[in-house]
Amino acid sequence: MVGQRIRYYRKTKGLTQEELAQGICSVSYLSKIEKGDAKSSEEVINLLCDRLGISPEEVDNNEILEMLNEWNMMMVNRRFEEATEYYPALHEKMKNVSNPEILIRFDLFLTRYYLVTDQLKEAQGKLNSLNQIQEQFSAELEFYFFQVTAMYNFFLNKYNEALDSIKKCEALFRKVNIKESEEAVLYYQIALYYGQLYRITLVNYYAYKAISIFDKEYNYSRSADCHILLAINNRRVRNYEQAEYHLNHALKYSKAFNDKSTTAIIFHNLGYVSSCKKESKKAIEYILKSYKLKQELNDINIQLITTIYLAAKEYFNIGDFTKSLEWINKGYEIIKNDDFVNNEYFYHLKILEFQIQYANQNTSKELEEFLSKEAIPYFDKLNTTEYLAANAELLADLYFDQGQYKKASHYYRISNNARKHIL
Repeated sequence: MVGQRIRYYRKTKGLTQEELAQGICSVSYLSKIEKGDAKSSEEVINLLCDRLGISPEEVDNNEILEMLNEWNMMMVNRRFEEATEYYPALHEKMKNVSNPEILIRFDLFLTRYYLVTDQLKEAQGKLNSLNQIQEQFSAELEFYFFQVTAMYNFFLNKYNEALDSIKKCEALFRKVNIKESEEAVLYYQIALYYGQLYRITLVNYYAYKAISIFDKEYNYSRSADCHILLAINNRRVRNYEQAEYHLNHALKYSKAFNDKSTTAIIFHNLGYVSSCKKESKKAIEYILKSYKLKQELNDINIQLITTIYLAAKEYFNIGDFTKSLEWINKGYEIIKNDDFVNNEYFYHLKILEFQIQYANQNTSKELEEFLSKEAIPYFDKLNTTEYLAANAELLADLYFDQGQYKKASHYYRISNNARKHIL
């Protein structure tokens, strides 16, 4: 074990074997110590540890390990306030730890903590450091490394990269000792990432696998998350009744646990489904309920901007352009001050603003330019199939109405090809 610790600290401090061994022992002898192949002298070990600034003494880390795993489960089960309160005591305990396995586990869970508390820069820094020592990971640590890497890529809207990492977790999890609730979260994450890529069948498969475990463990809060995914899935394929079934199921759970954040998301999605069904009055009622809850939660993030856009869109749909512009401007105010890594809602709001301008002035030139040169390439690059299809169709309709049938045909083809990827 002491050899592993020496190797870990040498790498984290950026030292070569030659630099650490200089004046103490040969490089080949140090290499054997690190691999556990040499019966090293106490004097050499003390000198190596002294140079690294660590103690040669081992300590009992069972208590720390239990604390770390408990902290991780708080985050797995979305008890984020508890995790935040728990962190200072855990951080203090970690000051006396020198075991590499424990230190790496802490950094992995700390990365997760940074991600769930919207500290992306800190998470990136930790991931960069962890990537340098990945060769030292056990299968279990590798599992957690790929999981937090997937989460990080998801927050960056890099959905293919997120999926690649989370599938590596799936390949590993039967080799590692994780709890069944963590297995369910893994299935939920896979379903979530497939959802961003519009893989309808696979979302259903993994979401139902997750629900079966969450329900068995009476973890209905996480079951609600899965029902929301299934609702979005059904809305995308225009199965609105099934979408409402899943949302109402989720709403029953969120209200039972007084989970305002999830309730706000459910109201948003109920509004979206009602909008798709051309039930504007009901849609606006749900959207305003969602917006009110998010304001109460001081939820100034991507979730709020989605609801603001949905409100602007629905007021546009009923021809109330004044209110639509009011909501568009609310969205711009948030975007102007936001920290989002990549904000697609600028494009949504701008398109809507141009549509209002077109309706008032009967000129679509600026809308056509924005769609063809900025929005459609952006959504294509982002791989957001639904928005690519909708905006390509919007542009095709504009060209068709002007008798520009060749251009219209080109964008109808883009729209149709995009919709083929919603499987």
